[in-house]
Amino acid sequence: MQRRSKVQGSIQEPSLKRDSLVEIVFEALKGKILSGELSDGDRLPTQKMLCRQFGVSRTVMMGSLHKLSSLGLITSRQGRGTFVRLPDTKAVLEPMFQALLLDKPSTCELIETRYYLERAIVRLAARHIDTTQSQDLQNIVAKMERDFQEGRIEAFSQGDLAFHMKLAESARNSILGRFIEVIREMLAEFLEEFNRTPGAAERANEHHRKICDMVVGHDPDGAEKEMQLHLRDVVMILREQHHLDVDI
Repeated sequence: MQRRSKVQGSIQEPSLKRDSLVEIVFEALKGKILSGELSDGDRLPTQKMLCRQFGVSRTVMMGSLHKLSSLGLITSRQGRGTFVRLPDTKAVLEPMFQALLLDKPSTCELIETRYYLERAIVRLAARHIDTTQSQDLQNIVAKMERDFQEGRIEAFSQGDLAFHMKLAESARNSILGRFIEVIREMLAEFLEEFNRTPGAAERANEHHRKICDMVVGHDPDGAEKEMQLHLRDVVMILREQHHLDVDI
């Protein structure tokens, strides 16, 4: 039995201009790649077969494949054919991250970003965290508690950062992980200064324990609620003791 190609489609529109046909075929193939219908490493049919399936000329098909290649969605291997190549998230997002760092966002912007980003992260972490990650998270919280009790605020702040990074890792979402990575340095500087504010470390310590319990207990709603309370508490301290106009 003949194996059916994953690439199916037909365009019988002689009145359309060649550029329009190139765009239509390009969008059709791109959609199959980004939807997962065509997987990373899949070999595309030959150009002749693609032309027949889409009902277009070789010139049109070459134009469409060139656009896909320019986006890094396909790659040609000498003597082997053309293969799907999913984009590298890091390579795509890195220029944007570098531009963001050069803009030097304000503390208010950092908190606003965290409010939405970390609520999403903690929900996913509660769903996907495994046994090893759960133990790691609990160990981080336990060390933070010891550091707080013994007055090691710098070590406490390092643990604070490690806590949020472990949550991002546990969420198992590469895009969210990249976003938290880009604010890592800003977050580290903020936490080191913020946790020296009277009462801040004590309250953060309590919130982290509750967030940890909810995540380890696989409770997405509870985890998001505790993260929201934690960040609102941060905002309240910034308003009262640092006189910053932060609103979330």
